[in-house]
Amino acid sequence: MSTFEIYHSRQNRHHYVAVEAGDLRDNANGVRESQNLKFLTNVADDGEPRIAFDPNQARSRIARDGFYAFNVTIEIREHPE
Repeated sequence: MSTFEIYHSRQNRHHYVAVEAGDLRDNANGVRESQNLKFLTNVADDGEPRIAFDPNQARSRIARDGFYAFNVTIEIREHPE
């Protein structure tokens, strides 16, 4: 089972980028070395979608582009009492 490295934008709180752990291609290294991104977490590629992250989509985009960029927007909802 592979692992994705997830990076978070320093300028846009909704923007994230994923690369495969161990991928040494230029685009993956560019993500890791970017001054605009900071490492957030690792996500195991178990094939199961998670909130805001689909490993199947990530694999497809990484194969094509060397990275997977995606947005996450979280909105707190209050329920009236």
